[in-house]
Order: sequence, then C-alpha cells, then structure tokens
Amino acid sequence: MTFDFFEGAAGTGKTHNLVDRADELVQDGALGSGQKLLALTFMNGARRRLDARLGENQAFRRRFDCQTFDVFARMIAARRRSLITPAMQEQVAPLDQFDGPCNLAAGLLEYDAVRNWVARSFPLVLIDEAQDLDEHRMRILQGLSQSCSIVAAADAFQCLHDGRDTVPLMGWLEGAGEVHHLVQPRRTQRQGLLAAALAVRQGQDIKAVLTQGQGQRPTWSGNGFRLVESFATNAGIVARTIADEIFYRTGDVTIVSPNLSHQLVRNALADVHNRTWTTRNGQTFGPFPLMWDRYDTEEADALLTDINLPDMAALSDFRSALAPAAGYAAVAQAIKRMDRLRRVTGQAEFGAAQVTEFVRDAVRNHARLGPRRHRGRQAMTIQRAKNREFANVIVLWPQNVTGSHEHLRRFLYNGITRAQVHCTVIVIGQGRLNAPPFAPTAL
Repeated sequence: MTFDFFEGAAGTGKTHNLVDRADELVQDGALGSGQKLLALTFMNGARRRLDARLGENQAFRRRFDCQTFDVFARMIAARRRSLITPAMQEQVAPLDQFDGPCNLAAGLLEYDAVRNWVARSFPLVLIDEAQDLDEHRMRILQGLSQSCSIVAAADAFQCLHDGRDTVPLMGWLEGAGEVHHLVQPRRTQRQGLLAAALAVRQGQDIKAVLTQGQGQRPTWSGNGFRLVESFATNAGIVARTIADEIFYRTGDVTIVSPNLSHQLVRNALADVHNRTWTTRNGQTFGPFPLMWDRYDTEEADALLTDINLPDMAALSDFRSALAPAAGYAAVAQAIKRMDRLRRVTGQAEFGAAQVTEFVRDAVRNHARLGPRRHRGRQAMTIQRAKNREFANVIVLWPQNVTGSHEHLRRFLYNGITRAQVHCTVIVIGQGRLNAPPFAPTAL
C-alpha cells in the first residue's frame, strides 16, 4: 500500500497531480480484474468536477467510482449493518443525515474484515479537497489507509469552516506517507494577481503590493488584479461599478461573494442583469444577464420561492399549488413521488415540509448524474466556487461578512485565486481597507 499527499496553495495543480499520480499507480497495476478506483469528496460539487476529470482519462474509463463521503458511508452502513452495535447507534443519534452515516462507517472501518472487504473492490482511493474533512470523515480516511493505497490533496488555508482546527488532520496527512509540496503556480502567471493573493494568505497589507490609481475613485492595481473601494450605499452605483468591470474584460466573467444574500448586493446584481448604461462618448453597454450557480438546496428552494404550499393537504391540492413550477424536472419528480406513495402506501395527505424535502431530494439526485452546464456570466458564493477556475473574476465584498480575521482572509483568498486572467475585488463601504482581510490589523 502507498500513501501520497499533495499539499500546495491554490492554483498549484493539486487535483492535476492527484489524477496524474493515480494514473501512474493504475498503469503499474494497482487495479486488478473487477476492481475500481474510489474517489471521495466532501461536497457534491467537488465530486462532479472530479468525476469529470477522471472520465477524461482513458486509464480510468469504467474503472472508477466517484462519491461523496456520506454516500460511501451509507453504503458501508447498509451493507455491514449486522456489525453495528447499540453503542454505535447511540453515538450517531444526535448527528444529522450526513454526519451520522459517516460516524457509523468510521466505526465499521475499525474492523479488519470491513477494511479488507472495501479494499477488494477499491484498492486505490483518491481524496480531493481533504482540508474540508471533519472528524468523522477523517476517521473514514484513516480506516481506509490501513487497507488501500491513498492519494490525497489538501491546502489548510482553503478550509472555509470558521473555527475548524485543521492542524490534527494536516499533521496526520503529512505523517502518513510521502508528501509532495507544490509551489509552482499553474493557474495564472499574472504577477499582480499572484502578489495580491499571497499578501492575503500571509496576512499582509494588500495595498502594499499594488499601485494606487490617480482617479477620483479609490483603486489599486497590479498585473491581472484590481482593488476598488466603493463608498456607495445604493445598489445603482455598485451595479455600475460591476458593469464597468464586465464591459472592459475580455471573455466571460464570474461574480463571487461570501454572501450573495446581502440586499444591496442582490439589488445591484439585479440591475446588472437588466439595466443598460451609457459611456461618456455615448456608447451603450449592458445589460449583462447572469446565471446563478447555487447549492442543491438553494436550487430547490428557489423553485418554490413564489409557491404557497399548504401546511397539510391531499395530492390534488399540492398538484394545483405546484402547477406553476411543474415544468421543472425536480418538481415533476416530487409530484410523481407523492402519487406513488398515495397508490402504494395509501398516504392521503402530505405536509409542506415533506413536499419541500421531496423537491430537494429530486434536485440532489439530478445533480449526482453529472455537472450542471453553465455558459456565459455566473454568480455564486465563494464556497460554491471552491476548486474551480474562471477566466475573469469579480469578488464582491459586502459589509456583513463575519468571522475571525483568519476566516475572512481565507474567504478573500479563495475568491481571488479562482481567477486565471484577471480579478477585481469591489469592497462595499468606506474605510474598510485598513482592517482584515485587507490589512493585518486596523490601522
């Protein structure tokens, strides 16, 4: 068994090296007849991207299975349920539907028989974005490492869970096998962009590595990077700042923010989506339609935003209430599920919470089939943008971003490092650039 750990900053090619190392192991005979590579991720979005990356490699065609930790854990718990003790069941009682199965699977992987059973099917395991693993998923990885070859990749600074201590996890990863430290940037060679990201990562003053502009608007720039301080308190001015940035960039632009629910941000993006502006020489530009890239739960909730579901009603009433959204596959599947329950189990009434969960389940199931296809301009949270890259990025930094200084720096760093060509950070509110995450401490 082997253990390879790739550690490096954003954009240094961790996932690329992860897949390349797996390719080498497969070429060397790591997979026998009927065996597959198992790829595990914390989030479903990362799973879809890793699934697409592995599918591009001929060595892995029909020889890999890409899952989230909780899906893999549910499989182990279901297949080995006879080994689950009352003490294990008591431990998972207070945990949610995702952490509970992971805790059970971690306990089951303490048995040699279970570990060897997994290894017979999956002798090689890939773990991407390992810095996100909590104690339950870390225990799963530790169990698998005793019977399977492991290739893992992580960067502690890209963990966006405020307050989570990554030291035990990173310490274990670095001591479990061969460590590969990645230092060469691959995503971009724009020196201003790289310098700004490094300043944020190291807790330095970001303005110190940039050149201040001479115009009326406070700006600082570098090759591939621009920092804009917006004094605006109304969405229209913020929208114009965003539209200007989109207008002057070549190629698609992706907008990210730690919090897209901020009302000023939402109103500004609505303006960008619908409004037309005029330059000083009379040229018009805009509108710039935006595609929202949401988490599965957010996608489901958006489908039901304008629908008034009855608290408790028969299928016919819910069918009528859901009629405006029945053209969406997830809603249609939820209606079919209710009809099946009515016919098979005799359930006569359904609750609003139950139906909402049916829609969410349908969205999640659809998402597992493959990545969503988006073209053009997108808007998403920084959490949603993790482990992805885009040509041009606009980071909107509203006034209501909360968390420790370290947490704020990690958020900003993750936003900046999504860019391949250019990143603009628009800071909403006056006098915020002399405090974290833009400077070490309040100046």
